[in-house]
Amino acid sequence: MYDEPPSTALPAPCAQCREIKHKRYEAVRQGDRRRAEAMATAMGRHQRAAH
Repeated sequence: MYDEPPSTALPAPCAQCREIKHKRYEAVRQGDRRRAEAMATAMGRHQRAAH
């Protein structure tokens, strides 16, 4: 148990991170730069508030 190396796997993103990320990817795919920028800002705010 204690002889095992620490895990290098990253934890899964939270549901809100996944939602914001999905919305940003969709905005980029559709060429909606304003919405993509808004989602990037939303992610930054979420990260500071929740993580």
